[in-house]
Amino acid sequence: MAGVQQITLVKKVRNFTDLVGQLRFQQRWTKSPRIPATSVMGHMLVVAVLAYICSEEAGACDSRVRNNFFAGLFHDLPEVLTRDIVSPVKRSVEGLEDLIKEIEKKQVEDKILPLLPEAWHQEIKYFIEDEFGTKILENGMVKTVSADELNKKYNSDQFSPVDGEVIKGCDHLAAYMEAYLSVSHGITSTHLKSVLTSLPIDYKGRSIAGINFGKVYEDLAHS
Repeated sequence: MAGVQQITLVKKVRNFTDLVGQLRFQQRWTKSPRIPATSVMGHMLVVAVLAYICSEEAGACDSRVRNNFFAGLFHDLPEVLTRDIVSPVKRSVEGLEDLIKEIEKKQVEDKILPLLPEAWHQEIKYFIEDEFGTKILENGMVKTVSADELNKKYNSDQFSPVDGEVIKGCDHLAAYMEAYLSVSHGITSTHLKSVLTSLPIDYKGRSIAGINFGKVYEDLAHS
């Protein structure tokens, strides 16, 4: 109820909710017709749910479970300002991906953060900046660590850990399922076929934070 009151009564929070709500009208795979169609917001929710399940499976501490869910939920938030730029385009010119990241960062600072209470700014930035980086907070500073290090040394609420590599794995898994469902409905394309072929190869035998993503792809391929 407190959250509903914030959205209803506080103009800035309401404007933030309205802005984020635009992501339900932004379609993924715009160059590849798909059935069922997937909005950016729907994709973000699927990634968040997968990140939550993986966190529980990995025996994550409470802070890590919470952070992974919200980092998954907000990982594409800057796209409400920059729109979806597909990965092949980002990587087509050296340095373009970094430039896009800088533009996204500035847009978030100028357009999104002013809509939120100042006390939330650092936390939101922690979730969406370097969204696929595995990181912790130590002495008030963001520190990048490996998935194994996080699992063994930093799985504690005091470090406020985020499994960026797990979230990236969940992002890829969500994309695989989107492609898989479309092909299952008889709608396919070169892009969709590429995802279905490349991701199982990329993750073959691969575990992240104790989650065997390779086995997940094997099970999906045989389902």
